[in-house]
Amino acid sequence: MFATGAVELPFFSATTETISIPTGVLFFNWLATLRGGHIRFEPPMLFALGFIAMFLIGGIDGVWTAAPAVDFALTDTYWVVSHIHYVLFGGTVFGIVAGVYYWFPKMFGRMLDRRLGIWQFWIQLVGFNMTFFPMHLLGLRGMPRRIADYAPDRGWSFLNLL
Repeated sequence: MFATGAVELPFFSATTETISIPTGVLFFNWLATLRGGHIRFEPPMLFALGFIAMFLIGGIDGVWTAAPAVDFALTDTYWVVSHIHYVLFGGTVFGIVAGVYYWFPKMFGRMLDRRLGIWQFWIQLVGFNMTFFPMHLLGLRGMPRRIADYAPDRGWSFLNLL
């Protein structure tokens, strides 16, 4: 938004950073709830913790990007792609799968396979981070998005291959 030139930079920077306050309160509320509870690391809890971790990473890099100077440097790079995927995909799919593993036995009277759920969690968590975390590094190196073919001499090939 900052790069369009159609906005008042200090106002939108302040409002973007202000979003982090209720989000931070939510995050610490979740941590306090977990600390006070008796946690069993079953698939629903694993996916809920995965949701919190992915949403936290997306939130932290979102606050960092709220500074106009940083946003100008990272606009139209793979940093933006990574940030959006951490917030939206990490914030929805991990939460939805946690809900499915929690509510499925209550709705259908049949448990889902615990071992398969744990495997799914680890494969999804590792695969998600192997896919989208290198995009942070590519964005910091200046790799632009929306380009069909990249020059091989820019040093992006290995991380882009991941």
